[in-house]
Amino acid sequence: MQTSAQTKQNSEREMELEALAEMEARGGGKAARRSGRGPTGELLPEAYLPPKKVERKFLVTDIPKVLNLEGGLRIEQGYLAVEKDGSEVRIRKTTKDASLFVKGPSGANQVEVEVAITKEQLAALWPMTEGRRMSKVTHKIDVAEIPFTLDRYEGQLDWLNIAEAVFPGPTAAESFTPPPWFKREVSDLPAYRHSNLARE
Repeated sequence: MQTSAQTKQNSEREMELEALAEMEARGGGKAARRSGRGPTGELLPEAYLPPKKVERKFLVTDIPKVLNLEGGLRIEQGYLAVEKDGSEVRIRKTTKDASLFVKGPSGANQVEVEVAITKEQLAALWPMTEGRRMSKVTHKIDVAEIPFTLDRYEGQLDWLNIAEAVFPGPTAAESFTPPPWFKREVSDLPAYRHSNLARE
């Protein structure tokens, strides 16, 4: 006969297994095994956690006229600091607002923080980004029912167009078939990171 403590322990274990199974199902059975905490707060050395989102980027040359791209949002970015470990500090401004964005070193627990800044703060900080700036007009489009951002760059980068999307996990990212007007994939090429494009 089970004691009340054993019954409670079994119930908590069932809840834990159900939660892990649900997370694994959401990840298509490919969730990474990492340390974390269970539903009752206990440390689980090899808990299943939801898969990390995956970004895919493609160069675009001939944009289909059917997309009828008009308007779009013009964005300017200037970098205050860029480090080899992937950390960076940048300013982003549009005709409506401006923000300061800080990204920590690359890794599974990378920290990203963005805060709005005033016109006065923008005026003080923007000159410090000289030589590390880029601008683009961004459009929201759907490709095979997947929301993409199409960036059309300006200035010294006016030859460049990049379409990108963030997928909920590796399975969804791998199952996407690019249309013919998507050319070379540049998802993992450092040269196409904004911080590097801004140096050209």
